[in-house]
Amino acid sequence: DGDGDGEMDRHMYDSDGDMLIVPQHGTLVITTEMGRLTVQPQEICVLPRGVVFSVNIRKSTGGDGMKGGADESEAREEARGYILEIYKGHFTLPELGPIGSNGLANARDFLYPTARYETDPSVAHRPCTVVNKFGNALFTRTGPHCPYNVVAWHGNYAPYKYDLTKFCAVNSVTYDHLDPSIYTVLTAKSDEAGTALADFVIFPPRIMATDEDTFRPPWFHRNVMSEFMGLICGTYDAKAGSGGGGGGGGDNEKGGGFKPGGASLHNTMTPHGPDAETYAKAISDPCAEPKKFDGGLAFMFETSLTLKCSEYALGCNHREYTYAQCWDGLNDEFGGWLKEKEEEKKKGG
Repeated sequence: DGDGDGEMDRHMYDSDGDMLIVPQHGTLVITTEMGRLTVQPQEICVLPRGVVFSVNIRKSTGGDGMKGGADESEAREEARGYILEIYKGHFTLPELGPIGSNGLANARDFLYPTARYETDPSVAHRPCTVVNKFGNALFTRTGPHCPYNVVAWHGNYAPYKYDLTKFCAVNSVTYDHLDPSIYTVLTAKSDEAGTALADFVIFPPRIMATDEDTFRPPWFHRNVMSEFMGLICGTYDAKAGSGGGGGGGGDNEKGGGFKPGGASLHNTMTPHGPDAETYAKAISDPCAEPKKFDGGLAFMFETSLTLKCSEYALGCNHREYTYAQCWDGLNDEFGGWLKEKEEEKKKGG
């Protein structure tokens, strides 16, 4: 880490694949061979395979993950977030189909770095360590000079960043809850039509304008895609109750809900859906008026592959072992409705 004004003598590149970085807390200053990117919460950055980079933490003036907020913990110069690494292909914009030429993440909003190189001889010619991730293992070498010596570059194989607040969401204006693929920011295609190697999906502030008697939260389902969810800031509209979602198990057991910096994983064909509290609120909502969901920013890494958990993830003390309790209290609503209809039929007969 550092203040973002100087370079570390330790750098890295990934020979295995592209990396998508989602900061959740703390602003990152990412220096690459093509130039420098400053990436803060509610922004993302993609580092292509093989591009040398280093990451510093920018000294903060405050922020809680929401732009313009304040958080004293920022003074500790810590950073946390999420990284998605793909071993095949590259991230691209999703095909818009009948949406047309504009919408979702627009190409014009992606930013690339300006060429930048070291001119200070004490830095440019200082030995450094370069770490290479190759074959899922780490290797190091000592270089005689700073790797950031590119005077100019052109082309489209370069790191870039994107501001998630610029995402143009689309949704249903009549009824039902559409598939979350309508919130796809970036995708990496697979060899099988209809599925993706990886999707990066966000749940941004948006207006739900669906018809009356509609269930607005995501429905209960199983999915051929594995779903890893994270929360950048605020709250997630489908996990309002306690024990609803990922990290910070101790806090969740006290009713903390899905917290920023936490995560949940629903692997291939694992049933899941809104927690009991969210469900109860949703079925009592007549949906007579449009409603704005603006309580936070959640995201999802989605993949057609089955995700294997590390030993650390399975055994860490902040794993939430009581997660499934978020569905305790769900009642059989259909059985009562069916009984009412049978009683009405008897009275009418």
